[in-house]
Amino acid sequence: MVRPADAAAPLSPFVHLRRISWAETDAARIAYTPRFLDFAVEAIEAWWRDRVGTDWYEMTVDRGIGTPFVHVALDFRSPVTPRDTLATTVLLVRLGGSSLRFAVAGRVGERLVYEGTLVCAFVDAAALRPVRAPEEFRAALEREVALAALGARG
Repeated sequence: MVRPADAAAPLSPFVHLRRISWAETDAARIAYTPRFLDFAVEAIEAWWRDRVGTDWYEMTVDRGIGTPFVHVALDFRSPVTPRDTLATTVLLVRLGGSSLRFAVAGRVGERLVYEGTLVCAFVDAAALRPVRAPEEFRAALEREVALAALGARG
């Protein structure tokens, strides 16, 4: 269920923590490159639950609204191993009529590991046609865009 927008909105960016596992590594003993998209998407899904109060399963099954990704760009800066805890910051940098643009940055401590941009679109889950961002989410989404803009200026 979507939680109501409240005045006590978070004042800091959302950060998702996860430990890198042995199963996520390759022959070079570092995280396998395609896993970074999983790390980013996992962090964005956690952002939905924390900041909007719903998740993709609930939106798709209960509301008939999907949010497929339509664009992804990732840059790799530094390898990670199973010794590392990855902290991925998620910012909603743009709210369009039917789209959302996220900026993600993964760090281990102060070391930048990856960064990227992901865009998803609100769609009717059955027809896969774009729909406007639902009004019930707009206040939370607008608050997150404002938070990202504050960070860009500061």
